[in-house]
Amino acid sequence: MKIKAKDIARELGISAATVSLALNNKPGVNEQTRHKVLNYIKETQENGDGDKERKEKTIRMYTFLQKNGIIDTDENTRFYMGYAEASRRARAAGYKMDIVFVDRRKDDFVKLLKECEEEDVVGVYLNAAYMTEEDYQCMHGFKLPYVVCDQDFDDMRTDSIILNNRQGVKTGLKYLYENGHRDIMYLRNSKDFYNMYERRSACNTFMNEKRLQQAENERILNIGSSTQEIYENMYKYIKNKEPIPSAVFAENYEVTVGVSRALQSFGYRIPEEVSLVGFDEIPGAAILDFQPTFLRALHGNVAYIAMGRLLERMKRKTRESVQILVNTEFVVGSSVKKFNLTNKSPAS
Repeated sequence: MKIKAKDIARELGISAATVSLALNNKPGVNEQTRHKVLNYIKETQENGDGDKERKEKTIRMYTFLQKNGIIDTDENTRFYMGYAEASRRARAAGYKMDIVFVDRRKDDFVKLLKECEEEDVVGVYLNAAYMTEEDYQCMHGFKLPYVVCDQDFDDMRTDSIILNNRQGVKTGLKYLYENGHRDIMYLRNSKDFYNMYERRSACNTFMNEKRLQQAENERILNIGSSTQEIYENMYKYIKNKEPIPSAVFAENYEVTVGVSRALQSFGYRIPEEVSLVGFDEIPGAAILDFQPTFLRALHGNVAYIAMGRLLERMKRKTRESVQILVNTEFVVGSSVKKFNLTNKSPAS
């Protein structure tokens, strides 16, 4: 098996130049390092091409950025939860894993895929939450095994592993409904990507089925993007004496935090006057005066399962494709009040 100097350098923690000096018996490298390099080559050749060759191979994660080319706080949390689990499973199977961030304003994805095929990459993990149909067209004709995570392009050639956003929203809204709430408002953020589209669609489906709205999106309010912006917009909403519902469903944890703080700034008590259910667990740094009821999004589980499917596709050529939905976990806190329908709305 031919061993590249850069691979030896990486495994031994030395520079490629030092490896070259050792292999060519040149001055500038001590005997201990020279023997270390030569022994590594000898042991690798004696072991054959099985596990050692596989350990030199790379699984590449392509992560598409938002249109503005940044990773915000919410995206940062989701990304690192996923990467940690995917990387752990890849390493356990004997592969390296690297990341390439794709900024469509600057990067040519076709060129990136070509580079991938020319290097020691054996599989591709598409972190595709912000990927568009146009972006995905580049995958047609791509030769290496790959899977799609956090997006569904209805591609029968590979697998899609997705957080079950619809199940999460339905569970949260159903809980509010079963606790007597009929005046429910869905507060969304300003981000537009697959997971959020799915959540809003699930909200409309539920509201229509329960006849809680007369028109599509009637109960959905765009409240902003960052926690601070959401707080300021909700503050203005309350200050302008807009109607306050008996219950709020927050689209992600930034909405939960921003809206809760604005309500409390005006003296609204949660859940005595306004009940709240949120999507996503709130990071420890965001401390609230109550224990929120929320849907825990298992981003790490999604990534772990996605990596497992990719490893399967790398082992054998498979004809089937699957879509896997990973359900959320429902965590009941203290932010929802059981509402007696014979009484007026708690916030009225």
